[in-house]
Amino acid sequence: MGKKKDVKTYEIDASGKVVEIDDNQEQTANNDVKDNELEEKETYIRKYNERATLDHDRIIHANPFMVRASDARDVGVNSIEDFCIKTKRKEERQLKEILRTEEFRLNKRKKLIINAIKHWIKEYKENKSKVLLKVSDIKEAIRPADIKKISVGAYIFLPLCLAVLLIIYFALTKIWAFNKDINLFGGAKHIDLLAAHDAAFAATWVQIVGVVGIYLAITSLLFIGLYHAIFHEFVGYSKTHTSLNAKLTNQVNAAFSHKSKKTMKYYQKALRRKECKVEPLMIEDTAVTGVDFSDLEALSGAYAHKMAKLSGRKTLLYVMKFILFKGTYLCTSGIFSYVIYEVVSQLF
Repeated sequence: MGKKKDVKTYEIDASGKVVEIDDNQEQTANNDVKDNELEEKETYIRKYNERATLDHDRIIHANPFMVRASDARDVGVNSIEDFCIKTKRKEERQLKEILRTEEFRLNKRKKLIINAIKHWIKEYKENKSKVLLKVSDIKEAIRPADIKKISVGAYIFLPLCLAVLLIIYFALTKIWAFNKDINLFGGAKHIDLLAAHDAAFAATWVQIVGVVGIYLAITSLLFIGLYHAIFHEFVGYSKTHTSLNAKLTNQVNAAFSHKSKKTMKYYQKALRRKECKVEPLMIEDTAVTGVDFSDLEALSGAYAHKMAKLSGRKTLLYVMKFILFKGTYLCTSGIFSYVIYEVVSQLF
């Protein structure tokens, strides 16, 4: 075999010169990189362990009926007996330490553990009341009644206005052929409806008002459909939220009622004897495994967001409704009145 040759390495320094690097320098650089990577990994693991410790400490000092079972399992809390309860004013011990040792007398154990479970149940109910009150306040603040139905009169008068405008503007129907002398106020008077119509529409503003009125009337009828759809979306979403909220609330109440009663009976029975020979009650038997208050609050938040968007549309709808409906009525009454004025003018 031939003699192994050394491989020389070169790099360009800051001045632009080519500098030779020997193998020892390259090895040192590689070691430095590895040391930095190892240090970064150790820092990450240390921070992860610190977070896990903090989460574990937070969980065991929380209410076992109000934490998620999955969150508790993730930090190594597997039973209600891992949770801490007060033994003195400023002292806490894990439930299993009190239950499964003879450090405390049986009566003392009963008092501490049963009182702790009662406290957890009371705290849960107080929290439930706060959440339900918040949900109720949000629902009360954004009521479906805030968006009003279109009145029955609009369904009658808008088509009627469109018909009147078309009849007057285009001189439709045989009524305009009325041309007759009549006796009125003791004298002969001549009425010619078509002449009165032509006299009225000789004015440019009457023609403009007529065209605008027709377009407003047609747009108003189309707008009724849009308004009707948004109104039903507003009311329908509110009803859906009410139904779903009631369903989820019942699920939360039923799950808690079952778990709290089971927990109380389980440890009341376990504390009848000096030695506790029952298995620890698993975290799934107390903690949240399905719907909880966070889901109710999320549902309420989604409802508030949706209703806020619909309420934003509501202002625009009211402005459009006012302009279209009032504009149609004014144009129709204005043209009709002016034609009548021309008819009366023929009499005098």
